[in-house]
Amino acid sequence: MTLVLSLLGPLQVTLNGSEVDLGGPRGRRLLAALALESGRVVPAAGLAQAVWDDPPATAREQLQNAAGALRRRLTDAGAPTAVLVRTEGGFLLDPGRAVVDVREFARLRGAAKAAEAADDPAGCRELLRRALELWRSPVALGGLRGRIFEAAAERLAQERLDCVEAALAADLALGRHADVCAELAALTAEHPLRERLVELHMLALYRSGRRAEALAAFAAARRRLARSAGLDPRPELRALHAAVLADAMPAPLRPGQQRTASHRPGPGGGGPWRIAAQLPAAPAAFVGRADEEEGLRRALRGGGGAVRVVTGAAGIGKTALALRVAHGLRERFPDGQLYVDLRGADRTAAADPAEVLAGFLRGLGVAGPAVPADAGERAALYRSLLADRRVLVLLDNAAGEAQVRALLPGAAAGCAVLVTARHRLTGLDLPAGPDGPDGPDGPDRPGAVELPLLDEPTALALLGRIAGPGRPAAEPQAARELVRLCGGLPLALRIVGAELAAFPHRELARLATRLGDERSRLDVLDGVRAGLRIGYRALPAEARTLLRGLAALDAPDFAAWTAAAVLEGPPEYAEDALDALAAAHLLEVAGRDGAGQLRYRMHDLVRAFGRELAGPDARASVARRVLACRLTLVREGRRAHQGLDYPGLAHRTAAWVPDPAVLAGPRADPVRWLGAEREALVAAVRQAARVDPYACWELAAAGEYLFDLRSDLVGWQTVQEQGLAAARAAGDRTGEATMLVGLARHRTCREEWGPARAMLIAGEALFEELGDAHGAAYAGWLLSYLDRIQGRLDEAERRCRHGAAVFEAAGDLYGQAHSLRGIGQVLLARGEPEQALRVLREALAVAEANGAAWPRMCMLRWVADAQRALGRPVEAAAGFREILAHTLDTGDLAGQSAARIGLGRIALDGGEVAEALRQLRAADELGRRSGQSLVRALAVEPLARALLASGDAAAARALLEETLASCRRMDARPLLARLESALAQVPA
Repeated sequence: MTLVLSLLGPLQVTLNGSEVDLGGPRGRRLLAALALESGRVVPAAGLAQAVWDDPPATAREQLQNAAGALRRRLTDAGAPTAVLVRTEGGFLLDPGRAVVDVREFARLRGAAKAAEAADDPAGCRELLRRALELWRSPVALGGLRGRIFEAAAERLAQERLDCVEAALAADLALGRHADVCAELAALTAEHPLRERLVELHMLALYRSGRRAEALAAFAAARRRLARSAGLDPRPELRALHAAVLADAMPAPLRPGQQRTASHRPGPGGGGPWRIAAQLPAAPAAFVGRADEEEGLRRALRGGGGAVRVVTGAAGIGKTALALRVAHGLRERFPDGQLYVDLRGADRTAAADPAEVLAGFLRGLGVAGPAVPADAGERAALYRSLLADRRVLVLLDNAAGEAQVRALLPGAAAGCAVLVTARHRLTGLDLPAGPDGPDGPDGPDRPGAVELPLLDEPTALALLGRIAGPGRPAAEPQAARELVRLCGGLPLALRIVGAELAAFPHRELARLATRLGDERSRLDVLDGVRAGLRIGYRALPAEARTLLRGLAALDAPDFAAWTAAAVLEGPPEYAEDALDALAAAHLLEVAGRDGAGQLRYRMHDLVRAFGRELAGPDARASVARRVLACRLTLVREGRRAHQGLDYPGLAHRTAAWVPDPAVLAGPRADPVRWLGAEREALVAAVRQAARVDPYACWELAAAGEYLFDLRSDLVGWQTVQEQGLAAARAAGDRTGEATMLVGLARHRTCREEWGPARAMLIAGEALFEELGDAHGAAYAGWLLSYLDRIQGRLDEAERRCRHGAAVFEAAGDLYGQAHSLRGIGQVLLARGEPEQALRVLREALAVAEANGAAWPRMCMLRWVADAQRALGRPVEAAAGFREILAHTLDTGDLAGQSAARIGLGRIALDGGEVAEALRQLRAADELGRRSGQSLVRALAVEPLARALLASGDAAAARALLEETLASCRRMDARPLLARLESALAQVPA
């Protein structure tokens, strides 16, 4: 049974040759978006952008519905059930269960490149033929509109044209020159600015004996380029024209024929060949990088025109690694090793490729007067000299792609090129070489090796190699602190090591103390500062502004919206500046977070450098602006999740975002978005205590829901205590009351009910003093929870009825629904399920009017509980299953546990002991993972009953006795009574 997803043309899905009806446009767009990323998890936020250019607030729920409908259509047609998979991170199209033509197209192109590198033009041409046959129309994704699909269609169209060019080049390599002339003429007319097509057309004409027409084709192309783009032909095309004009083109190779290196004429055909040996000495102190070194040697040792680029930050050790690799390969390149420092770190002083070519030519034996004056002619002579020789070229410290491209030896089969650069040279087409693209390359950038910072053991080894092997061992703690302060940067470690070597009597701890002061750190590491300054000067103005602004923030990592807030502009503007910083290795791309956002990190030394450049007032201004944006986004996420941003909280910090587009993330997936921001949120609350105490406690309050849902008690306590201290220091009574209530909720989750009650009473009193009945009612509602848990049912009901009236008068549907729920919980505890169900259904209706999904789940859980108590298992089970699906998606451990307890009880009531045990054991494990004893204890009584029903009385007794001890400490009286009653029923 073969399911085929075809995107290379109009979207089409077939199963065993029959087309599958995908339904409406939403399902088609969803499937197309997943097929484009086949085999990769696509976050919900990314899918929402594909399905809607402007996603609605309910995008997540609608996506789930659309995915369910699409899955049903596929399975109804006979497709495998797991072809469309829901994961914690988003949605996934399983490529093992479907054939996706885009994926097959990419595979065939990759195989064709490997065949080309292996000098198999016939195999290459056959693979490219099969790749092009996958296209049912020249336009991919026909009928699908929107930014994402239009961009994908444009990219695929370019890849198709690249494939056509490669196929025609293979035809020429097979000697089919006359056969392709007409096709190339038509393609050059259709795509007049693609110079590679013009080159192929000229070659085909020339090798077919039509030299005059080849020259005419060049002249026509030159006119088109000048008229349409104001450009001259690129050097490769001009060199080809010069060769055709001189009738000096070499005869084409026959298929499988290899050039030999036995005949080595010198420049001009007969002079002596000079073997260049231009490599500087390799560094004496070199440690680590074994995988990168071996991968580079393996990729370059066979020549084959291989090009490898080593990139990384200033001081990361690019040149040291490149020289070590190059010296290790000298015997593999007996015809010489060329080296040049391209001075690319400071782009204003970068080497002129024409001058570098002149130096290379002289190094290869070309006499000064014989070096051509024209840069294009120099490049052509350089490539000709290297065509049949084995030479290694090391281009160190490159400024950019254009500079490197001018110095590549072209199709010289015996040569290899090693490049170092601070910037990623993404515009280079990097040949893999004869050994293929294995080695240390990243999966997204074959041929490029990006050097990471050194890990601690390697950094300590480098420090010891320079300072003396006994120095780190004598002061191990101080040595580790030096490594930490240097951030694993080899240049910084070399500077520190050299200073220690120069002063053997100096203690490592003393130097660590000096480095520990961020304000003077770069005074010690002045070489690092100098390198950073050069890179900084080469940045565009907005990237320089962004670096200074990001350095002002304490967050360990950040997403693009943070950069937009720093620059006060739209995300696209910020992303350009982020790309510039990442390309210069002044930022590190840390990967995608759980919400699908790219996250970035800044090295501590770069941060210190950026803070030097911005004064304290500028840093504080940026920090306050980003805090305002973060607070706005967190509030937006809480509104999407709970229907309001904080119960009863009036805003002191005004809402601000640099662009409405940044609101899409928290609106589409509030829990995952804030989960991805967790570390940055904690750091922001700490920083806010120094620069904006009002924003500090407001941010701690607004972000509370994340820590609650994820049972993150440590993070919750950190931000709440910081917020409370900031509010008190500022004399802000509203902030103090709000933080007391938030900390009380945290203490409640830790079962510290005495301190929790005291904080709630204090917070309630503060709100009452301030005349804030709304805030006081919120504190009272939380007190009612403690009353109910501890058996004070009348007091709990009184508080809930008072709160319901206050919240209703204030128009607070969230507070009203929760107060009504509290009344229903009291009625259930009294054994009055019919009255409880009536009140709980009212609470559910209010929650639904509120509009957010999470409050509805809270009410539905207790409606289902009342239905179970009334003997309505089918309705109750449906409610619990809905709750389980929602809480699995949001990572709510306590909610998952409650849903499984309900399903386990229903199974046990129906005599399904095995199913009851499965659900209740899962609930027990969720309770353990939550870190909340009460959450776990709620699962124990029904689990003990299920164990008893299965005949395992010993396990039931052990479980109950263990839990009773913790319940006595908590003073959870009603639960304690139920557990003691259950234990009394277990046979001795």
